[in-house]
Amino acid sequence: MKSMTAPGSGAAEPANDKKTWWRRKEPTHSQKPGKKIRPRGRWKKKLVICVIVAVLLAGSASGLYLLFGSEEEQVPVTGTLTYGTLNEAIEGSGTTTPADSVTYEISGTVLEWHVEEGQSVEAGDLLYVLDSSEAEDELLEYEVELDEVYEQVSELQENIANQRVTADFSGRIEEVQVEAGDNVQNGTVLATLIDDSTMKATLYFSYSFQDVIRTGMSVTLSVQDQMLTRTGTVTDVQYVDYVTPEGMECFAVTVSVDNPGSFTEGTTVTGWLTDSTGSEIYAAGDASLEYNQSQTITSGASGELTQVNVTNYGRVEEGDLLFTIDASEYETQLETLQKQIDNYEKNIADLQEEIDTEYTRYADISGQVVSAYYSTNWMTGTDTGSISIYNQESMEISINVDELNADYLEEGMEVTVYRTTSSDTVYYPATLTYLSLEATSNSSGVSTFAATITIDSQGELSSGVTVYYAIDTSGGDALTETVLAPLNALCTYDDGYYLIIRSDSRPENAIDPAETGGSVTDYPDGYYAVPVEVGDYNENYIQILSGAEQDQEVFLRYQNSAPSGGDSTSTVEGEDGQSSMPGGGMPDFGGGGNFNMPGGGGAPNMPGGRN
Repeated sequence: MKSMTAPGSGAAEPANDKKTWWRRKEPTHSQKPGKKIRPRGRWKKKLVICVIVAVLLAGSASGLYLLFGSEEEQVPVTGTLTYGTLNEAIEGSGTTTPADSVTYEISGTVLEWHVEEGQSVEAGDLLYVLDSSEAEDELLEYEVELDEVYEQVSELQENIANQRVTADFSGRIEEVQVEAGDNVQNGTVLATLIDDSTMKATLYFSYSFQDVIRTGMSVTLSVQDQMLTRTGTVTDVQYVDYVTPEGMECFAVTVSVDNPGSFTEGTTVTGWLTDSTGSEIYAAGDASLEYNQSQTITSGASGELTQVNVTNYGRVEEGDLLFTIDASEYETQLETLQKQIDNYEKNIADLQEEIDTEYTRYADISGQVVSAYYSTNWMTGTDTGSISIYNQESMEISINVDELNADYLEEGMEVTVYRTTSSDTVYYPATLTYLSLEATSNSSGVSTFAATITIDSQGELSSGVTVYYAIDTSGGDALTETVLAPLNALCTYDDGYYLIIRSDSRPENAIDPAETGGSVTDYPDGYYAVPVEVGDYNENYIQILSGAEQDQEVFLRYQNSAPSGGDSTSTVEGEDGQSSMPGGGMPDFGGGGNFNMPGGGGAPNMPGGRN
């Protein structure tokens, strides 16, 4: 509400009282998204009401005088023209709450308790410790289950990688078992891959030659069935416990030999070596040739064979793609497992954070402990309670701003907040830190905008204290120093406005209101109707640009004394400097609230006013 209190005689006191009013420049009222900027027209409506009230009061006073006759004495109420600036402020009150506060709910078994109500704490101070053993056990279970899921993922990824079957070495394909379109399972035999470019044989020699034979030595191999001899190389020596039928103890020597193309697996060979003296050392018996490498190719995944790129006895090179298996179902399973991993990791992270913060609690803010308690439930054995910490260095009040006033405000505006005690009034600097972009309407259809004022109280305010605020919205011509007249002293006539000014003699420019359509024609002797030029105004004052001077006395209205033997029926002035009608309230003008000013026409368009 915007208001100023009239002192003493009924005229409002000067608007530049620094104890009550505060100046600032007019804020830039840029239109906010989602909010319609409304014209600043509320002063015009209030001015019209003030003038009409004056007219009605004058008529009411005349009627009352006629009703009670000479038993009533009309007492003039006057005011004084002052000099200063207009001030406009949005005012109200609110209840303080901490701008920064925190409450910790406690549930568990309390092992340590380090706070009490009224204590001051700093951010990082240890408050309490709860038993976290159950939570840690649950955390371990999550971790074990997560490891199991990771193992499943590893298997699936291996299966996905195995959907492409490639040659591990160069060689020849034999015994192809499948064809394209077959459904295979993990481990199904697909074909055999052999490397017969070289062959190998294991020969046994007497331990008497143990110190003679070593790897790298040349070995002569004879294939009697093919009447061929080939030179091979010792690739490995193993000191095994082999005894021939004749009782000779022997060790094993592996020999590799290039395949001329006629060697096959199982071909019988004999072999001998030549020592450094030229003597030949023969093996204890014949041996059978084996492939240098042989591999049974199996499926590493389950699914449909979409490609078979080999045939029996075909040659392949290392890395060639042999088979392709459709393992799309593994991709779906992998997505499911990945979701499980995400859930487990989230649960583990949340539980770990809970263990770190909820079970061992440190203060998040500095402030005062306003409540701290816990109690044990005798049925469950669980300790429950809470700790609340308020940082009272700054406080907040939440307010609702009328839609007609919201357009004057913007976030960041300075606000004066004060608290009245039994002996003093204490002021606090504050700022409008929040103004909603969206209005809300109550059941009566009145729209308001939620706002927050942050108070730099430096710990001098407690929570729950009622404080008062004033947001200065003065600006433009309102900040110019001029003669100021009480708003209820202003009268209208055909050519504009006039004041009823006390003077020892009739001013040269005085008018006769009765002949010029004046709104007030009944006033005491020694007062004269003087035309004035007006400027800006607020709820209590109007600027007088010319026609009157500072300290002149002006007539406001009549106040009647009570008739003898009866209750007062005269109009009386309220605490806010405004007049009240007998019986209370304004009369119903009808016509949807439209009415005409005395002298014709509608509500006056005030020069310099809010349009």
